[in-house]
Amino acid sequence: MIHKRIFATYTFRFMIAYVAALSIAAFILLVGTYFFYSYDYFSQVNDAMENELNLLHDEYSQHDIAGLELLSQQRRLKSKYDRFSYILTDGQRVKLSGDLKHWPEVKAWADGWLSFEMSFADLNGNAQNYAFVARSRTLDDGRLLMVARVSDDIRQNVRIVLGTLIWGMVIMILLGIIGGIVTSVISLQRVEMINDAIRRIMAGDLSERITVQDPIDDFQQLAMNLNEMLDRIEDSVNDVRQVSNNIAHDLRTPLTRLRNKLSLLEKRSAPHNVAMVRAMLGEADSLLSTFSALLRIAQVESGSKKSNFTQVDLSEVFTDVVELYEPLASVKGIELTVQKSSGLLLQGDKDLLFQMLANLIDNAIKYSGEAGAISLALEVNVSQLSIVIADNGPGIAVNKHEKVFQRFYRVEASRSVQPGNGLGLSLVRAVVKLHGGEIKLTDSSGFFPKSSSPGLQVLIKLPIT
Repeated sequence: MIHKRIFATYTFRFMIAYVAALSIAAFILLVGTYFFYSYDYFSQVNDAMENELNLLHDEYSQHDIAGLELLSQQRRLKSKYDRFSYILTDGQRVKLSGDLKHWPEVKAWADGWLSFEMSFADLNGNAQNYAFVARSRTLDDGRLLMVARVSDDIRQNVRIVLGTLIWGMVIMILLGIIGGIVTSVISLQRVEMINDAIRRIMAGDLSERITVQDPIDDFQQLAMNLNEMLDRIEDSVNDVRQVSNNIAHDLRTPLTRLRNKLSLLEKRSAPHNVAMVRAMLGEADSLLSTFSALLRIAQVESGSKKSNFTQVDLSEVFTDVVELYEPLASVKGIELTVQKSSGLLLQGDKDLLFQMLANLIDNAIKYSGEAGAISLALEVNVSQLSIVIADNGPGIAVNKHEKVFQRFYRVEASRSVQPGNGLGLSLVRAVVKLHGGEIKLTDSSGFFPKSSSPGLQVLIKLPIT
């Protein structure tokens, strides 16, 4: 799924890590800002209340209760809404003056802060509770003076600042994630363009190149460097192929002549020399077979064989190859199990597909040994054909699964036991790649649980028409 690929990209992970680090830093900054603002705001409120308390105290000291009431009346005339309320009581907290109804039940906080709630009638005459913060002072004559102000606006301001900081952080994180997704999509598209070209190159088209567009940025510079590298690789591969093909082509002609002369020599040789000449003929035939296989692999890898592609019923080809090798398997006492579907069509070269299956089944029979077992299966799964060939022979070590597809590579244990030139599996993989498929080697323990040998399973997947 595309969203899984986006989340798996390095760009997205980097952006998320960056946003996470930025969010932590921003969180620390916002927390510091919040506490700084709260401290500064409450300091201002505290200073204002202390000033009010000092003003009332001075007015009381100079003009007694009458001075307090006159000051309060003058303030009400100037402004309908006064931020501060006060109350003056005697030592038993009996009200003497002030706009608070009575000395409230207060809750004491640090630094002399007090808080309480008191109800007042609103414009409709309904009782409404208000929360207050206050500070109090004991006067020289033992009376108590309290200055209070409604704290709803203080709390509202703190909530607004806190909410703004929290939402700012949330929006920053969301924008960071969205930015990471957008950046990852753009990056993934450009990387996928390069990957598509590389896949086509890996499929065998060494002439394929990555498209370079203006302006030249980091990705375009990478594409240019990859194209230059591919040019050099293509030249090197073509040089090696050309040398290999020239050797095979040039030597096949003299070997053919040598083989023909040996055939004439066989007819004219004395009876005691016939066996030796026949052995030489066999060696010449083996060399000719090797060079023919090399040239055939070269043709397949070049892609020129695609001109012979037609619609092929692989089930018929599979049946023909199985019928060809059934007698050999029967002679060696090998149990052959076959499962196949019919009418499986694909675009391909019938002769090459026949050769591919023949090489694999021939190898399975060679290495299964006497009284062995081979399982053959041809199945279809959505848009793929699956070919499975499993035997209970000695198998191939995992670290050699890729090496056996190299030209002339043979497992050491089989060099002195089975004939061959190490080109069979090279041709098989070339045919599979020519048809746009893939091949994989594993052990076959799941097919033959009672077998003491690991065996070998060859799985080939080909696209169907």
